Amino acid sequence: MTGGSHKMIRRALWGWAMLIAGAAASAQPLPTPTIRARSDQSAVIAGRRLAYTAEVGVVPVASRPGREDATAGYISYSVPARRERPVLFVFNGGPGAASAYLHMGALGPLRAQVPQDPGAPLPTAATVAPNPDTLLDVADLVFLDPPGTGFSLLPADADLAVYRSVDGDADAVAQLARAWLSAHGRTGAPIYILGESYGTIRAAAMVDALRRQDATLKLAGVLLLGQALNMIETSQRPGNVVTYPVALPTLAAIACYHHVRAAPCTPEGSAREAAAYAETYLAALFRGRALESADRAAIAARLEGLTGISRDYYLAHGLRISKERFRVELLRAQGRVLGRYDARYTAQRAADAGDTVGPDAFSPVSDLYGKAVVEQLSRIGVTDATAYRLIVRGEDDWRYGSGDSPFNDWPFMARLERAMAAVPAMRLFVGTGLYDLTTTVGAADYLLAQSNLAPDRFRNRRYPAGHVAYSDDTSWRLLMRDLRAFLADGPAR
Repeated sequence: MTGGSHKMIRRALWGWAMLIAGAAASAQPLPTPTIRARSDQSAVIAGRRLAYTAEVGVVPVASRPGREDATAGYISYSVPARRERPVLFVFNGGPGAASAYLHMGALGPLRAQVPQDPGAPLPTAATVAPNPDTLLDVADLVFLDPPGTGFSLLPADADLAVYRSVDGDADAVAQLARAWLSAHGRTGAPIYILGESYGTIRAAAMVDALRRQDATLKLAGVLLLGQALNMIETSQRPGNVVTYPVALPTLAAIACYHHVRAAPCTPEGSAREAAAYAETYLAALFRGRALESADRAAIAARLEGLTGISRDYYLAHGLRISKERFRVELLRAQGRVLGRYDARYTAQRAADAGDTVGPDAFSPVSDLYGKAVVEQLSRIGVTDATAYRLIVRGEDDWRYGSGDSPFNDWPFMARLERAMAAVPAMRLFVGTGLYDLTTTVGAADYLLAQSNLAPDRFRNRRYPAGHVAYSDDTSWRLLMRDLRAFLADGPAR
């Protein structure tokens, strides 16, 4: 029997196991959340006062039917609901991150306000103020914390191999979502799932988990911020020539932002210019050593004009530069290194800077959201808010599902497309920060260019900020406008 046949058999057996587990899960009664705090509050949105209930709780989750060996947590904001009122489930990524960043940076009823000048000193804590653009007037908001994060637990005797995998993590979060829906009488509501960064992979997998656990749920939309579904392009394997044209629009936008490109330029215009050149660039990389020297020199000159990196560098490095090396090289003359998550931010460049540089210049901004969520939990009534865990790192053993093989694939978009084909009501939203050097605008464009989704099934938006696009107030307002419009359109018809 061939290795391919063995692989097909393993996949078939895994599929049957998941179907059986899903049937068993749907047949079992859902666990009741343990409430840590609940309070009645109100907010003024679009000039109207809205009363809502804030709640913090945890739910037992099972690594397999009948074995509840961990918990997952939530912070929710809900109003007395009509049947058609949507529920928006929200989480960050990591893997191993709680949902504090989207909660306090963008969507919650209160928002942490961070300094808008990337060069300004940061305060020890952000100012927290009512969020006039919260989506609470159009949807219940449920911020989900995967097992081990927030107030949830991942005990030593839990099946860590399950919970530290794409499908096991998504299955646990789907159990949490179903328990919340049941406890709050919302099982018939339109459901939207919003994930950021690694959370975009979780969102795609969670759609499968929810459909497997309860086929009657009304899945209406998936929203991806800083998408990582095509991680092979995002991670830039050195021999994958597609990754360099995919990243080029981001490099050009950043070079313009830092005034390294020849004036006049705009970051948005630079990104469009680089995207238009990407096909020529890809063809040159594909030719490799067969590329004529004059053509090679012309390509290097054009890349210098777009990215600010010298033609000599490109000629010496096979006409390519990684995103990580770009962070080091662009502002070398100023002794600065770019932020990975938001390249508008810079840090002093170490004398021994190598191919990768850390810590990231943007990380202190993210930390402000983490501090702000503790205050918010106290407002809701949690007495031990400082016990909330923001980041829980694994042991570098996260399993993405394809095993240790040179034929690995991570077809996260493909599985989302299959789900959307089976559920015609579902739509997709993708949002990306222009200055994000992790999950780039080009990767998002490439994802959708390779997709079989009809244009009316998705929206693709970009924002003048980084990976955490909502840290920039202009981007946050644009993002909230776009999310509100996406929810207002309802399920596809």
